[in-house]
Amino acid sequence: MTSMLPTVRFWAGLAIMAVIKVPLALQGQVHLLTWAADAGLRLLMAPVALALSALVAVTVFLTLVRHQIHGELLSRLWGPLTAFTAFFGHLLVVCALWVGLAVFITGRITVDGFPEALGAVLFIAAAVLAIYATARMIGFFIHAIPAIHRYMFRTMEIHPALPALITIGYVWEMAAQDLLFPFLQWPDVSPLLPLGGAATATLIALWEIHRLGALHGVRLGVLPPPPR
Repeated sequence: MTSMLPTVRFWAGLAIMAVIKVPLALQGQVHLLTWAADAGLRLLMAPVALALSALVAVTVFLTLVRHQIHGELLSRLWGPLTAFTAFFGHLLVVCALWVGLAVFITGRITVDGFPEALGAVLFIAAAVLAIYATARMIGFFIHAIPAIHRYMFRTMEIHPALPALITIGYVWEMAAQDLLFPFLQWPDVSPLLPLGGAATATLIALWEIHRLGALHGVRLGVLPPPPR
């Protein structure tokens, strides 16, 4: 059961804000396509939102236990820093490709004044780049969530409970967004709906932290030995 808790906690945190709105769609209060669009937008933004939640969680956690680090900060952060750099680096490369293509397509960069053959080559290169950027973007979003689920930006190398804490931060971030800046127009919905969803995912994460302590002696305020 304990080995399943991280999976249950992760997917519950990811899906809870969409799941709690299923009754609204089934009762006809919102169109099913509206619900699907809202769920799809959440899924698309989940990798970036989780990454930002992870950065905040790691920063706050290390600040609270800073007296226990004893000059081992780099060894503890090496894995997470590598994961964050790979994630944001890949995202920035893909976004830069699309920005460059958008500038080219909108005519801000033209081939006027270039030899005709060179202009043709540039257009072909732009088409190939568009296909490549699209494939990279699709691949990024297909693989980002499973990779985050498996490694959670390697934050377990700092403390085994950090993935659960990141999930808690993420679900409350999504609840606040749902209340203050909803993606789509919803009918009057009680604030208890998103708050209840976040509370449910939080309880699962807290249970995981409790089980880590009960079975493996992991204490939330105590750093384990750094990775070697």
